[in-house]
Amino acid sequence: MKILFYTDSFRLGGKERQLVELFKGLKRNADVELLVVCMDRGEFFERDAKDLNVHIRFLPRKMRWDPFVLIHLYRLFAEFRPDIVHTNSFMTSVYALPLTRAFGIPLINGLIRNAFNVTGMRGKLERAVLRWSDYRVANSLAGLHSRGLSSRSGKDSVIYNGIDLNRFAFSGQGQVAPAISSSNGGHVVGMVAEFRKDKDYATFIRTALRVLDTRKNVRFLTVGDGPTLEECQRLVPKECDRIIFAGRRKDDVEKIISAFSIGVLATFTEGIPNFIMECMALGKPVVVSDGGGSRELVLDGKTGFLVPPGDPAALAEKIEFLLDNPDIANSMGQAGRERIERDFPLTKMIDETLTLYQRALNGGTSKHASSDRARI
Repeated sequence: MKILFYTDSFRLGGKERQLVELFKGLKRNADVELLVVCMDRGEFFERDAKDLNVHIRFLPRKMRWDPFVLIHLYRLFAEFRPDIVHTNSFMTSVYALPLTRAFGIPLINGLIRNAFNVTGMRGKLERAVLRWSDYRVANSLAGLHSRGLSSRSGKDSVIYNGIDLNRFAFSGQGQVAPAISSSNGGHVVGMVAEFRKDKDYATFIRTALRVLDTRKNVRFLTVGDGPTLEECQRLVPKECDRIIFAGRRKDDVEKIISAFSIGVLATFTEGIPNFIMECMALGKPVVVSDGGGSRELVLDGKTGFLVPPGDPAALAEKIEFLLDNPDIANSMGQAGRERIERDFPLTKMIDETLTLYQRALNGGTSKHASSDRARI
């Protein structure tokens, strides 16, 4: 089964992290021949993909709508002759759509990675591209519903993010910096996300200031950078040294999270947040804004707490409850770990993806795909 996966890049982001996890699983399947096509270079996860010996081709654009990309992509289609094309963004779906029609190849559109209600012209275009795609897959039920789709249609699916638990098979905290580590006493409450408008770091920082007003044995840590970083840094008084901005990190993120007492995600809406999955995999209790697909991952009161978005008082209350009740915090963390092992393993995501590929082949009209079904 030949799969051409068309993506934007391997830059920093949860979508890109999940790409690496998906390719890791697909590469273990001897019946899958994978070609990955990228619009742009992305240094963050590109090395991880190359370490998997994934065959990657780059088709950079010189402008947003570059007709030469279509020409080069056409040649790749003709050379590789994929059975299925799988995209995960609006732009790659737009470029791939006419060529999948021309070659008679099923298009699986995986652009739904959040639960935004996309409006305006962009929303209309996105819905049109989704409607014209053969199959649509989201990583949360909330995301699917946000685009007016239903898993009962037969063409629309939810495949939850999967996580490779081997990533967390390390001992101790390694060389994590003392400012980040909890080994010197006290608690670390952390949030790992890009600084951008849909991530509510402002509420996280206002929550931190509330908690730090009465507690001396807690530090709050942010991991990430982005366009709203400086704006959020200005919310922290100059004399406050217990709100730490660790910046962009990659190779030691798992070890940093292992130093957390509590994982927090203040946001407005989500698909399935990778950071919270990582916290749960490491046995950490979590406090998450209740929006989008978060409640499909976090079991409120069992693996952590869901709180109203944009509410520092509610967020601070749950953080302080967990700090004051370590036995409950530990049991929530263990329940979270068990939930990840049971419901969000990498193997489940891969199996469901392969099932979707098989369904696309069985329902497709491509002569090339039909002739190769016996090899699957």
